[in-house]
Amino acid sequence: MNHSHDNNKIEKLGFYLSVACAIHCIATPVLITVLPFLGSSLMNHSWEIWFIGGSLILAGTLLYNDFRKHQNYLPLMLLGASLCTKLVEILWLGESFEFITGSVGALFIAAAYYFNWKYKKACSC
Repeated sequence: MNHSHDNNKIEKLGFYLSVACAIHCIATPVLITVLPFLGSSLMNHSWEIWFIGGSLILAGTLLYNDFRKHQNYLPLMLLGASLCTKLVEILWLGESFEFITGSVGALFIAAAYYFNWKYKKACSC
């Protein structure tokens, strides 16, 4: 079984999930404004907590495993910045800033995947 090939699939999945998260964070305010009848189902944040938690677990596992190979902290720091951005929203800013914090957090995760891919490719690991 080729673990490197499996990690590449997981890495791509994580990258696409972070891009989907960014699109969600940008599109949700527009959809809520334009399509008010969807507002009640989109405002249920329990699925969003599972989505964010799953993305962070997936990203953390993949980035840590790759860090052990290429020894560059930047992808892990970017993942931490994403988590901190979400915590700042939850603890201090509130949902009115979700559009900004969600977009910034998703961009941090996408950047973490990009740099991880770049470092992994450069170290031939």
